[in-house]
Amino acid sequence: MYDAHHVFHKLLAILRTMVIKLARQFSYSCYILQRILSTWTSRLMRSGVTNKNASSRHECREHRSNEPNISPSLDFSESGHSAQPHSVFQLSEHTRTDGSLPDDVESNHVSVSIVTSLRDSAPSILKPMTASDVRRYSKKSQIQRTDTAFVISAGRKDFSIPDKIDAGDLIWDCQIHPHGTLYFSSEQVTWRDPEMETTMVQITVFTDADIRKQSNSDVIASCVRTLLDQAQIAGHLEDTLTELTVDLSTNTDGGLECRYYFVAPDQRVLFWETDFEAMNLFGEVKGVTNGHMKYAMEAEYWMHRELYPNDCKITPELHCELQAMILHAYTDTIFSEVSLAPFDTDELQRALSIVDYLNGIVNKPDSITNDQYIWAYARLMRMFTRARFSNFYGEIGARLGTDHSVYAEDNYLDRRPIVKLFNLILFGSPSSHVRKIDSVWVDQSVNRPRWKMFMNGLTNEWSGLAIYSTVMLAVDISFLAVPAIGQRPSAQIALYISSLWSVASLVVSALLAQSGGHQDSINRATAFMTRMTRSLHGKENLAIIFSLPYALVIWGMVFFFLALSLVIFLSANVTTWCTVGPAWLLVIGFIGWPVWAARCSQIGRPTSSMWIRRKIGT
Repeated sequence: MYDAHHVFHKLLAILRTMVIKLARQFSYSCYILQRILSTWTSRLMRSGVTNKNASSRHECREHRSNEPNISPSLDFSESGHSAQPHSVFQLSEHTRTDGSLPDDVESNHVSVSIVTSLRDSAPSILKPMTASDVRRYSKKSQIQRTDTAFVISAGRKDFSIPDKIDAGDLIWDCQIHPHGTLYFSSEQVTWRDPEMETTMVQITVFTDADIRKQSNSDVIASCVRTLLDQAQIAGHLEDTLTELTVDLSTNTDGGLECRYYFVAPDQRVLFWETDFEAMNLFGEVKGVTNGHMKYAMEAEYWMHRELYPNDCKITPELHCELQAMILHAYTDTIFSEVSLAPFDTDELQRALSIVDYLNGIVNKPDSITNDQYIWAYARLMRMFTRARFSNFYGEIGARLGTDHSVYAEDNYLDRRPIVKLFNLILFGSPSSHVRKIDSVWVDQSVNRPRWKMFMNGLTNEWSGLAIYSTVMLAVDISFLAVPAIGQRPSAQIALYISSLWSVASLVVSALLAQSGGHQDSINRATAFMTRMTRSLHGKENLAIIFSLPYALVIWGMVFFFLALSLVIFLSANVTTWCTVGPAWLLVIGFIGWPVWAARCSQIGRPTSSMWIRRKIGT
């Protein structure tokens, strides 16, 4: 019986190949005939392969299917699809252990219904995207805040969601992400070439769209058919295992478009059926080469694995690769102040503990890979891979420290007249903050641990200056209450100005400390720095703003010192002049000495040998 099925299947395959070739020259009628033959061929092949090996491969599933169906059926009448509970229907599985497709694959082939093909022959607009463009975490919530009238029938014990949904053209598996969202996957089998004379390719389709709605499932099925046909004709299905992610969105004209990307898991890359503009993929990284681009593609692959962690096998090679990355970053962070690791020492120590713990689970012969484990591996791999891309890993001019620019070096302060101008007014604080910002915001990118240290330092500085401002304000108000101050209008005016500076420093410190929450997220930090440095003097303006609390409290102290000096030297008492005058000059000298020392070019500028010693940790 199987031989007859096989011969008939080959005949239909040959006829389908002829129709495909004619479809390139003729129009709609050949397309419909091609879809009909695809339906018969796929369904016949699935039934033949299942009859041949059902007894040897699915003993457990046959046992489950013979059990009585005691689970209540769930109502999806609003979507027009039928849903089967897990205890009754479990139709397909595949294991990615050896990277090849077994001969007796049982899968959901691209079975196209004739009615659907006639209904939506023209698919939606196909638009390439990346894994980072999936709008799972940015889309609006669809749950309505309404009371639900729900009656639980007597004796009901099963409240699980269906594992499979028959959408007509495709059969979808319901998957739950470790974060809790519901997405769908469908396993397909096609040939590597249109003539169907070479290896079959196993394709897993993922989508976040709600395919329980008939309109969504029809559009996605049409897009999947079109994309698989294009990839087959173009010869892009080179790998035995391939994945496809599709998503539905609305363009600016209000039309529906289908966004997609293919994934080659064995090579850890994404690919598309049309030319893809990769500028958004690179972000702010300039000068990308062909060899360097592979790390951006691999980062997108791991982002895809984060979004869809099922259907993946954690191999010992992957575990060793991640463990080596974390161990190197941990060691470098301990002994270097300019480590490029995307985590600090404590975070790396915890990550290493997690990986060591997972090693005892995933590498057991009888272990079952959990989606949570895969997600953890994917998140760590994505962050390390993205750091390699940003730092030009593998290139001759790779970044070797967080304060090292891979581009042509600029003499920052020599070409910043606005900083030199405000240095005179703000007591040199802008230059100090510009250097700090330059060491953090390097080549339009932020190193997360260094950014956290930078923001923690600023927050502590602003908190301390707020205390100084409060003390100065209390001193000014107390000094104004002295009766002798009323007889010295000039000293009284100086105290008024000192009080205003102290209040301004206190308010600015509080506002800046409150806005220091950008340190928690690397994405928010990058967006914040990008927004602040877009203008002509963006980085300089940011340095000046950061300098205000310090400069304002210093000005408050200067005017308080001026008021105190006026009270002393406007007195006609010669004894006061002779005793307090030398002390006043000595105080002026002590104040001017550190100010003069701070302006020396040798202070705060490490030589090359000092930088090397700091790098190697000696």
